[in-house]
Amino acid sequence: MKLKSLLLLHCRILVMLLVFPALVIAQPDDLEKKVDEITSHWKSDGPGGVVGIVDKGELIFSKAYGMASLEYEVPNTTETIFNIASVSKQFTAYAIVLLEQEGKLSIDDDIRKYLPEVPDFGNTITIRHLLNHISGLRNFQNLLAMAGWRTGDSMTNDDLLRFISYQKELNFPVGSEYLYCNTGFVLATYIVERVTGQDFKDWTQENIFDPLGMNNTSYREDMTIVHQNTATSYNLQDDGHFIQPKAFWTYMGNGNIYTTIGDLAKWSHNFNTGKLGGKQGIQRLTERGILTSGDTLNYALGIGVREYRGQPIFAHGGSIGGYRAGLTYFPDQDVGFIVITNFSSANAGGVNRKVMDQYLEEHLEPAAPNPLSRIKHLNEAASIDPSAFEAVVGNYLVDGLEVKIYSEDGKMMLHAPGETPVLELTAASDSSYFVADAALTVYILKSRSKDPDRIVGLRGDERFSGVKMDMNAQKPAELDKLVGAYYSPELDTEYQMSVKDGKLFIHHQRHGTMKAYVISRSQIVSEAFPIRDIKVVRWQNGEVHGIKVSNGRVRNLWMEKK
Repeated sequence: MKLKSLLLLHCRILVMLLVFPALVIAQPDDLEKKVDEITSHWKSDGPGGVVGIVDKGELIFSKAYGMASLEYEVPNTTETIFNIASVSKQFTAYAIVLLEQEGKLSIDDDIRKYLPEVPDFGNTITIRHLLNHISGLRNFQNLLAMAGWRTGDSMTNDDLLRFISYQKELNFPVGSEYLYCNTGFVLATYIVERVTGQDFKDWTQENIFDPLGMNNTSYREDMTIVHQNTATSYNLQDDGHFIQPKAFWTYMGNGNIYTTIGDLAKWSHNFNTGKLGGKQGIQRLTERGILTSGDTLNYALGIGVREYRGQPIFAHGGSIGGYRAGLTYFPDQDVGFIVITNFSSANAGGVNRKVMDQYLEEHLEPAAPNPLSRIKHLNEAASIDPSAFEAVVGNYLVDGLEVKIYSEDGKMMLHAPGETPVLELTAASDSSYFVADAALTVYILKSRSKDPDRIVGLRGDERFSGVKMDMNAQKPAELDKLVGAYYSPELDTEYQMSVKDGKLFIHHQRHGTMKAYVISRSQIVSEAFPIRDIKVVRWQNGEVHGIKVSNGRVRNLWMEKK
């Protein structure tokens, strides 16, 4: 009797599945509609990308959008190959992990054991420091740009090693700070090669990609070779047209893996199974870095390890040329999310987050408020002592524009180049002002040190910030002291400073002439990369000895005045 009832139940279920197939596919259909909406800015006749969801090891959703080639009208497919840029870092780190398991190295080895070309900076830099971004080494792309490389110029691993051998200083003491640095991951490829005796791309192919069945994955270092089924990358111009960025990324380790959504799904599943490297390998890869202060990072070995809306995740994004990529894995749910695109304005990270929010809605805590929301528009006037105006009056450098705040007939006025008319500021306090009709709010942050005062605020929904300029430092006699040539032995390159019509300019033979803004006698800001922040170093008599130049991932690079 029980057997008969069980057979009848199975038959009823089978009939329901045949008659009402929508019950089986309702969730995927609904998910597809949501992802279509999230990616609606990826137009069918423009570049696009692929979105994938890996649940319990199964690629339960993957869909391609847009075109792989605009020239030949070839659409993206789920088999299209993309450059995943810095998502590649976790593979470089895993190569080190696997070699450590084989006893061929330790991630706490001094890198100079394998790379004697790297200078001795006084403190040991370990492989772990490289992979945690805490080595203090300068980022090689920034160095090469400062030396004269331009976008589109080929950069190779050998270029990096040569320039690192010239360096005399670090950005900061080893292990004391986190600063994202591609240099460490390129150096890691040399360590792999010198330990194994194999070319890095060949070793990773044989020991990572092939064992995981990632048959459409490889490193590419020769950009002149034409590869089939590969998406072209694009940048969207202001006029609405797309251009192809020059393929200059011939280096490996920090990026330059080409792969598909299906292959990345296999890598994502390895976080759960440890098919390659075992559970110990995954644990090692996701071991968060620790600074000398004892603070723990949200970054492990080539991969971010942190929380997202209350859930632990392993995650990394990537960007090169027009390619954008993101891979996020939720270990507690065994779910991975992948977005790979071939245009720079795809907002791959935003798409990935929205897909995650939709798919794991029941598991996620409410999203944290936007930290910028703490800056509010003001609209209530206050009566303040007019003498408070004196501390606010001056010129401020805001996003490359000299904004002037001045007092006129007891009123506070603001003028920015190109802005008409001049705006009257209403005081909300002695350090905050607004223009209600223009949806403009300004806060003046007084410095408690030798640093200049700062200005922050909102224009509509956009936040801006800047620094107050010392007008005394812009007097002709002061500007003339800056004129001359500045040489960097670490880059073997020279910059010239000149003055024209009371304004300071910086010139390089490959980058041309850039306008510079004098903030104070000791601080200059250039309008353009690769030179950004400049500290002026003077002799005791006030004459200029040299400058220390920074541009984000390079700090305080010395250039002596000739």
